[in-house]
Amino acid sequence: MAKNKKSILAISSVADSSLDVFQYQRGENVLCYHGPITYPAQILDLRIVYENEGGDVGPQYRIHYKGWNKKWDEWVSESRILKMTEENIAATTKIKQLQTIPPTNSSSVFVQIESMDESLLPTNTQNEQNSKASNFKNRFLKRTIDQGQAINGTSAKNTKRAKKCKISVDITDEGMLRLVDEWQWNTKNQLLIHPMPRPKTVNDILEEFFDFKMEQLKEQSKTSIGRNRGRITKSQELAARDVTNGIKQYFNEALPIYLLYRFERQQYVEMTEKYPRKEMSSIYGAEHLMRLVVKIPDLVHAVQMKEQKAESLEQIFNELAGFLENNCKEYFAKQFEFASAPYIRVIWEY
Repeated sequence: MAKNKKSILAISSVADSSLDVFQYQRGENVLCYHGPITYPAQILDLRIVYENEGGDVGPQYRIHYKGWNKKWDEWVSESRILKMTEENIAATTKIKQLQTIPPTNSSSVFVQIESMDESLLPTNTQNEQNSKASNFKNRFLKRTIDQGQAINGTSAKNTKRAKKCKISVDITDEGMLRLVDEWQWNTKNQLLIHPMPRPKTVNDILEEFFDFKMEQLKEQSKTSIGRNRGRITKSQELAARDVTNGIKQYFNEALPIYLLYRFERQQYVEMTEKYPRKEMSSIYGAEHLMRLVVKIPDLVHAVQMKEQKAESLEQIFNELAGFLENNCKEYFAKQFEFASAPYIRVIWEY
């Protein structure tokens, strides 16, 4: 039995902690994931695992969680550790707040969006990410959301001054659990969504969402009065198309800034190299589109916007969230795959 165990686990003890392969050093204070939350910890020892059937390979760290009994000390992979920075500490606090939202009697969870993925961005690219995020938010502000108002037949004119608005998106308990599972599979287990491109891409989903809206408008028109009874007006059809095109544009711009976990970034690089002429909405699918839905309240609150436009966005993205949930068995990944050894080696270099 011992012989078999040795055959699947090859470990090198490391005496020199200055080796370039290690991002963290002995005695360093860090944040370490235990479940979906990070805790203050200290690195006790280092090692490299070269072979480990079904488990992590590469640099590993012996972690002691501060204030915890020594029985909780454990070896962890680099993907579970974050630098002890103010940004990461703040992100950890926000994640803990999400975990302690009191249960409700409703069938959905009200999401106060502070997406977990931002806390996993490599700290050496934080300034670059902040710059890109600021540019994206500025473009988001400049666009109008009159399409949603045109669909519903309301006027785009609004005498109220622009201000920071709060909107909410309702995600079902099942949807929230799926988001948490994806995060754990990716950040802890080093699993990637498979296959890529997705069988149902964001473009495919939005096209079906457009068809859904057309059927919805047709049913609503049956109760209207006048010559347009039972018909969809051209302006409504164009407005619905503008909405789906707008969501697609938001997705393509937001994906590399907000919607990727750290471990997925190399996969994104590979997709852009393999499909240089394709937009990301023709490669990625429901998993990342749902992350955009969850992130939208944050984007709306970050910019000045007229209240009526914010309400239109809230309605559109709540409808999209419901549409994704109603088709979850068809849209979301049923399998994930372990990242290859070459892929993991590239991640270590980030």
